[in-house]
Amino acid sequence: MPKVIPFAPLPMHTLKTVSAPFIRYSAIFNKMFPNFGKSLRQAEIPADEREYAAIILFLVTFYFLFFTFLLTIILSRFTPHFLILGPTIGVVMAFLIFVQTVMYPKMIIRKKMRSIELNLVFALRTILIEIKSGVSLFDSLNVVSRGNYAALSDEFRKVVESINTGTPEEEALEELGDRNPSHFLRKVIWQIVNGLKAGADVSSVLSETVSSMIREQRIAITKFGAQLKILSLMYMMIGVIMPALGLTFLIVLGSFPQITIDQVVFWVMLAAITVMEFMYIGIIKSRRPSIIG
Repeated sequence: MPKVIPFAPLPMHTLKTVSAPFIRYSAIFNKMFPNFGKSLRQAEIPADEREYAAIILFLVTFYFLFFTFLLTIILSRFTPHFLILGPTIGVVMAFLIFVQTVMYPKMIIRKKMRSIELNLVFALRTILIEIKSGVSLFDSLNVVSRGNYAALSDEFRKVVESINTGTPEEEALEELGDRNPSHFLRKVIWQIVNGLKAGADVSSVLSETVSSMIREQRIAITKFGAQLKILSLMYMMIGVIMPALGLTFLIVLGSFPQITIDQVVFWVMLAAITVMEFMYIGIIKSRRPSIIG
């Protein structure tokens, strides 16, 4: 499914056309990011590394010229330094867009991995129940592909379609493992493929795999709980102790006649605490293992 590149003013096929002159400079970009092609494939962005690099260079150039021209005209009415401020802000905006477009495939991959790993144990249990009920592995995969397992259903739907076109089950599953960014899903797929090649009972392989996944979930929850103890101390420092001590210190300073504490200081303090609170929430989210949702 085509992905919409952030800040792209044109559809993907049009972007490829208008950015074609920048392909000659894409080699420099690809040297800076050598594994970018793999990220594009895992994110399912319909462009290779040369095309995507050309699109990024086009967007950076386009928005630099756009913001420089627009802001130079606007700032010319307010400041005599508009010829310096306009291009400077244009460079900053172009750099931010560059960072966003470069990080976009990684953002898609992280979102996809979280969706897959959140539903992986439930999907494996469904396959295990189906196989133990006498259903074939292919039909079990088909059940999951039509189920409500978010990105995981999409991945198994591709496997089912590949098998329907004549690809052997082992090869279709190996392709899924090769193109997928989730470590846990790749581990499960390799175990199933090895079991099929060895002629082992798939239900036994899946049963052991599900048990292993549940153990890993418990370990991840235990580690996350231990990290939360340290993070809770950070929260006490950031959200309670530091603001209280800082406010007390300002009140004491304000009692001296030579020192004037303006109201702006307290608003700045409130804004700083708010920013730190949001940073703390971001740290909590980043530390939470994707396998436990």
